[in-house]
Amino acid sequence: MKTRSRLVAGLATLAVAAATPVVAGGGAGADPQPHAVGPGYDLLFVRHAHTTYPVPEQELSPLGIQQANTLVDFLADEDIRSVDSSIMVRTYQTADGVAADHDVPVLADEDIREVEFDLEGIPQAQWNAKIGPILASWLHGEERDNGFGGESYYDVQERWDRWWTQYVREHRDDKGTGVVVAHGAIFAIMLPTACTNEVTGDFALQNVQSNTGIVKAHLNPNGTLICTEWNVNPATGVGVPVPSAP
Repeated sequence: MKTRSRLVAGLATLAVAAATPVVAGGGAGADPQPHAVGPGYDLLFVRHAHTTYPVPEQELSPLGIQQANTLVDFLADEDIRSVDSSIMVRTYQTADGVAADHDVPVLADEDIREVEFDLEGIPQAQWNAKIGPILASWLHGEERDNGFGGESYYDVQERWDRWWTQYVREHRDDKGTGVVVAHGAIFAIMLPTACTNEVTGDFALQNVQSNTGIVKAHLNPNGTLICTEWNVNPATGVGVPVPSAP
């Protein structure tokens, strides 16, 4: 049975709360909301902040704590009604400040944890050289049944679809904004399939989210997801418009 837990904001982690003072980004006053397509729920898919990766337990680094606080400042005036994260420490810590600022819990779900790549024996400096070609292959529809020693695309898709189906069921009639904090690789390969408007594999590869980068979208009551902007930087408010967005 999968793990899904609700954490009280402010208790999920002490790292962000005890971190350096909030750093106001240059775009803190910018509007992070996607343009509404009509009644529905605005969604912000956020990659976790920078970590001490790979030790200890991939907690946020001092830079990551600063990025998480900038994210809190960027979203301070938004009508955030829910905050979800994966079960990994780095996503807890990134999500916690936003949840605490809006007095909502963090709902953690193992189904949106990072893709499990086989990186055993590979120096960290070479991880991207291993992961990049795998993501490119999957995003171009190739070798999706091949996990290259780790999870395959279809393994990840199965758990993502399970989580997304439940998320849509719970939030399609909501108003306001939901925040989902997870990971770069799972967002890169799964968000293009979740978006109803076309997001090509090449676009996803060229705009892989940086730490605390945001994909903006709008969940309609009929369950369709319109993705409008990719990799919005909370420090500047600048992102890349999705070409197919209305």
